[in-house]
Parts: sequence; structure tokens; C-alpha cells
Amino acid sequence: MKRCIVVLTTFFMTACANLHDASGDKTQHFEERLAGEHAALAACVTAKLQSDGRSFLRPLQFRNRQYPDIHASEIHAYDTRFLRNAIPTYAPSNPDAILIYGNPAVEVQSATQRSDNDKPAYAFALMLQQIDAATVNASLRGDVFFGDIAWKMLQSCAASTANP
Repeated sequence: MKRCIVVLTTFFMTACANLHDASGDKTQHFEERLAGEHAALAACVTAKLQSDGRSFLRPLQFRNRQYPDIHASEIHAYDTRFLRNAIPTYAPSNPDAILIYGNPAVEVQSATQRSDNDKPAYAFALMLQQIDAATVNASLRGDVFFGDIAWKMLQSCAASTANP
């Protein structure tokens, strides 16, 4: 009996020691140079994300921020399930909700305010930094699943602006 308890205790301690918390993992997953202008690409990606009707995107709230002093735009997708006092109006958990159609307003901020934006839990952050008049450096960090969706939307927006 004592041997069984020792084995189970060792097993549970080993299992707990190897747990990995992915909620704090906000590593960069994609980076690429694309043709386009940062504000136009950010507006296109935000509009596509907002209008996407897939159920797993509904709890996300999108913010399109522009930083004119560094010629950049950043899209944050906040997961409203992890924000205090936030109930998404379009979430399945809110049956009396009214669907919101339209694009969120662009927030213009300085680059010094950028460090304060990461404090709430976000699903991903897509940074679009203008390199020259026709090129943008795009980098994405955050959740792999949601980030992959946003990255594909960014590529389709870049392709549509390059070939109208």
C-alpha cells in the first residue's frame, strides 16, 4: 500500500512539474514584408475579422490602433472571456444580444502608449510597420490558431491591394 502511494505521489509530482502554461506564451509566429500601406491593410484585416461569422471568432473583440509617429498600425484581438466586466454582444453566451455590423473605429495613439496595450489578455497582435511608400513589415504574435486565421486574411488583403 505504501509503495502504491509513493508511486502515485511521484507520478502526480512529475505530471505537475511538466505542465506548461500556454496563456502567457505570446511569441512571434509570423513575419513577412508585404506590399501595401499599413493603415489600408489594417482596415482591411479588421473588416474581414469583424465580418467573419465563425463561432470561435465571436468572443474576440478587435482593436485597430495607429501610431503615426512610427508609421505603424497594430490590430489586437482581445478575448472577452478573459476581460473583466466585458460581455460581447455577439457571443453565444449572451442570447439576448444584438449583432454588431460594421468596423470598429481606428484608435490613434503615440508609440509610447503602445506598451500599455498588452496588459489585457489578447488572442493575437498583428503589427504592420511601414518600411517605405509601398512596403510593410508585418509581424504577428500570440495564439497560433487565431493568428493563423488573421495572417491568411492579411495575405488576402495584401494580394487584393496589390492586384485591384
